[in-house]
Amino acid sequence: MDVSIPINQPENKPKNWNKIIISLKSPKNIITLIVMLIICITGAALVLILLDWIKLGDTKKAFWVEIFSQILNGIFTALSLLSFHTRIIPFIIILQLLFKSKNNDYIKKQKSIKKYANWYNEQYDSLSFLLLVYVMWILNILSQASLTTLMWGFSSYDKNGIIVFSMITPKPRSIMLVFISLGIALSSSMFASGLIGYKLYKKNQLQKLKNSESSINI
Repeated sequence: MDVSIPINQPENKPKNWNKIIISLKSPKNIITLIVMLIICITGAALVLILLDWIKLGDTKKAFWVEIFSQILNGIFTALSLLSFHTRIIPFIIILQLLFKSKNNDYIKKQKSIKKYANWYNEQYDSLSFLLLVYVMWILNILSQASLTTLMWGFSSYDKNGIIVFSMITPKPRSIMLVFISLGIALSSSMFASGLIGYKLYKKNQLQKLKNSESSINI
């Protein structure tokens, strides 16, 4: 039996390029792409200037470091504010469910979590796992708030750790504060994403196992 595929016959698998085009039709995805491009371009420009790979002179260097750093700070501030409710509300719901007995209200609240976490499946994901993920995200929000507050507090053309707002830091502080906040923000986000990715992987494996068992039984 000839099972070869004719050369001119189109493949049934959708092309990756078509998937990308379809995803870009969503306004949310377009905005996300634009924001990511701005972050990448601005961040790259800032690093190149700070490392003196782009020669501008002291005055122009200070000016563009200020411009690019505040653009990035503004974006991260906006992202923190926009994502705040998507972290806090599910976190509060999870705490309520941990101390609630299972009833109609419990199931209703459980389903409401899916509005903020479409990956969540109550059949696979325990509340303790969900709580751990959202604790990481709350930690991420707090560290981002700390980071953006410190950055907005720096005086213009001054990134050496001296804070303008005396009520925040009455004495000059090391730039290490910024690096600590940044490290916590990145690590907590990566840890939460890793937990979700692992769970999704395990669910896919279980689903494949069930499908293979059902096909064998047939």
